Amino acid sequence: MLPADTEAAAELVAGPIDDPRATHFWDAGRGLARVLGRALGISASESIPMARGAGAAWDVYLAYGRGDADIRAPRFWMHQLAVSHAPRLDAEEWRRGIEGLLDGTE
Repeated sequence: MLPADTEAAAELVAGPIDDPRATHFWDAGRGLARVLGRALGISASESIPMARGAGAAWDVYLAYGRGDADIRAPRFWMHQLAVSHAPRLDAEEWRRGIEGLLDGTE
């Protein structure tokens, strides 16, 4: 999302992924950030400006339940942006939400 962010830099910090369920990918055109920014209602003033006044969804943490197919509709999400309509990242709250998804109570 920042000028120094390149595919090589992302690969360097990501390192190898040892879990076959996880995937790392590079989105040079910021397409996913744009789609999720619109879907999550993130404005340009709350994030990095994108096209037509939308903001980019970056520094966001999205949680989905088993079988959820629409990437634009996480069960819950947190962020590290200037967003006021969703909770800021809190490790304990995030853990509780993930545990709720895993045990079926979320």
